[in-house]
Amino acid sequence: MRFEILPGLPPYGPMALSFTHLGAREHREGLVVRFYPTESEAWVGNFLGGATACDFVLDHPNEADVIVVAKGEGSIVDLENRTIREIIAVDIEEVISLPSIVVFRGMVSFMAIKADGSGWHSPRISWDGLRIIEVRGTELLGTAYTPRANEWMPFKLDLLTGHCTDGIYEKEMAGAVRVSGGKETKN
Repeated sequence: MRFEILPGLPPYGPMALSFTHLGAREHREGLVVRFYPTESEAWVGNFLGGATACDFVLDHPNEADVIVVAKGEGSIVDLENRTIREIIAVDIEEVISLPSIVVFRGMVSFMAIKADGSGWHSPRISWDGLRIIEVRGTELLGTAYTPRANEWMPFKLDLLTGHCTDGIYEKEMAGAVRVSGGKETKN
């Protein structure tokens, strides 16, 4: 076991390291995780996170780091150095873990991280909100919201490349007309 989610900050032992944008000035409990590095002593991190309800901790596909999603803010954590290597997103609403790739659903798009550190960002798919219907192998089927029709429209996402078919946002934006001063203008 490389980590465990704790029910709260430990009342004894070394203080938890706080990971927040406000640094040492912010004192509140977030997602509390105890890490068990292979080369050093166990330690506790307190991740204050972002603005969604998604809390999730999993092994990075590179098998060295850990990914912590606290209130939608995704971080790659270096266990040995007790640091955040990278903040990967701040609006994560869901995590999909597949062999050698982790996919993150945001509010209007997706992103992924692969074992070699590479990854992808999908184009914006929805005006406001995404729903996952099903994951079939390396394909995700979902629906995206359009306010023009007040409907949820289907799309497909390739989980290996981030290529999206039928994303409603791009489709509707392609037909948009630029208006300036109350008159249509040429792009």
